[in-house]
Amino acid sequence: MKGPNIVLLTDFSPLSKVAMQYALRMAAPLEANFTILNIVRVDGIPKANLRTKQIEKSVASISQEEGDNLVKELRSQVKGNYGLEFKPVKARTVSEMVRRYVDKNPTNMVVMGLQGASAMKKARLGGTTVSVIDECKVPVLAIPELARYQNLKHIVYASDLKNIQKELDIIVEFAKIFGSAVHMIHVAPVMDKKVDAAIQIVEEVIRKMNYDKLEFKLILEEDITMAIAGYIKETKADLLTTFTHKLSLEEKIFGRSVTRRVAYQAITPLLAVKRK
Repeated sequence: MKGPNIVLLTDFSPLSKVAMQYALRMAAPLEANFTILNIVRVDGIPKANLRTKQIEKSVASISQEEGDNLVKELRSQVKGNYGLEFKPVKARTVSEMVRRYVDKNPTNMVVMGLQGASAMKKARLGGTTVSVIDECKVPVLAIPELARYQNLKHIVYASDLKNIQKELDIIVEFAKIFGSAVHMIHVAPVMDKKVDAAIQIVEEVIRKMNYDKLEFKLILEEDITMAIAGYIKETKADLLTTFTHKLSLEEKIFGRSVTRRVAYQAITPLLAVKRK
C-alpha cells in the first residue's frame, strides 16, 4: 500500500523542527512521503526596483541550501524507508502557500508547529497555525513546542454532535492505524432534550462502528475550552482532534470557534479536520 503524502512547514525555527521530528517519527513507519515547504517572501522592496526578481531568486537559493541541510539533519535523526524532499515556495502568506500547494498536489496531511498566542494576537484573530487551519482543505496536525512523539495511545475527539457518523468514520480509520483508544466527548452547559436525543444517536453509531477502543462521555460545563483541557489531562491524551468549519462574521468578531481557542492553548498536539 502506498504511503501517505505529508506536507511539513518550516521557517527553520526550533519549533518547526520539533513538529517535523514528531511527524517523521509518527509516519516514517508507514513509509510516508514528506515534502518540506518554506515560504519565499521578499517584503519591503519598492515595486520600481528592477532587481526584485533577482533578490527573490537569491532568497529562494538560500532557502534551498538551508533546506537541503535540513533534510540531511532529519534523515540522520529519524531512520526509515520514507521519502523526504524540500521545496521553497513563493507566496505572500504561509496559508496561501499551503492552499496553493495542496490544490495542486495529492496531500493527506499538513504538519506545522503550534505556538501559544498572546492576548494581543488573540484579539487580532491572528496566528499562522490558525490561518492555515482556516484555509487548508486537508487535516492539519499542529505540534506544540514541548511535544515529543512516543505513540498515539489516547486520542480525544471533541464533538459538537453534528455529522457524527462521517466524523467518526474518519477518526476511527486514523485511530486503527496506530491502535489508538478514541475518547469522544461533548461539552454542554446543561442536559436537555436535544442533547439527550443526540447522545442516543451517538451510542447507536458507536455500537455499529464495532471498534472496542471507542467510548463516549458527556461533560456538563460552561467553559468548553477548560473542559476539554481537563479531560485531556485526565486521560493523558496524546492527541486532540476537532472538526472545523468556515467561520461566520459573528464567530470571527467574538472568537467563538472552539478549535481556534484550543489551538491558542498550545498544550497538546491538535489534529484539525476540515468539515465538508
